[in-house]
Amino acid sequence: MKYFVLAFLFLVYSSADAGFFFKIAVDNLSYSSFVLKSLKNTEIHTHFIIQKIRENYFDISSVDKNYYQISIKRGVSLFNKKLLLYELTPTFSDRFKHVIWVTSGNIVVRKEVYNLDNKLMLSYGYVEELPKVEPGPPPVLHKESGCDRSLNFRGFELYGCKRIDKNTKHLIFSDGLNKFSVFVDKNVEVKKVSKKVIMGNYVYRRSLSGNTYTVVGSIPFKIMEDVITYINNKEEKHEIDE
Repeated sequence: MKYFVLAFLFLVYSSADAGFFFKIAVDNLSYSSFVLKSLKNTEIHTHFIIQKIRENYFDISSVDKNYYQISIKRGVSLFNKKLLLYELTPTFSDRFKHVIWVTSGNIVVRKEVYNLDNKLMLSYGYVEELPKVEPGPPPVLHKESGCDRSLNFRGFELYGCKRIDKNTKHLIFSDGLNKFSVFVDKNVEVKKVSKKVIMGNYVYRRSLSGNTYTVVGSIPFKIMEDVITYINNKEEKHEIDE
């Protein structure tokens, strides 16, 4: 996976010189950086990664203020425009820090995400100038019906629950800023606990009670462990109740 990402990023970087930049922690030790002339007509793998990482709009009202200390600087100058600069630092050591530059119309101009050690996990933004972009509405996460809301965890709400196959399900959590996914593989066990950094996300995998849990997102490994224990206990209780 790492070698595929590096090869793909080199291809993008070598063919572009301005427009929009990305810098991503590929693993624990290295970063990949690239610049695109345009966000349109990009190579299919590039477009997929951009969609997964980039957020076009940000509205502070979408953030649960119980979990962040929020600093707001007004009138920050960039590209000869006055912007709002938000620094959202986690109140507890259970999620990542975000630094976001936005226009008055909620357009994200630049964004940086840091882990608890203040290590940059990813950053992206416009280069040299801000193109004409229509102001957008606050981002809305639509909650899927049929999800077990009792799985909500420390300010992270369960917004999506999908069955990938008969033995694997995918749970999606968000607090309005940080997000993570949990993949539950029934009746599958791995011998070792795995901790990795991949494409700006923490990835934690372990087995518990005969199932394997994989957590991917912008929360620390310790919290991923807590999430797995929490979900496993809920599922065991559900099976007993049935």
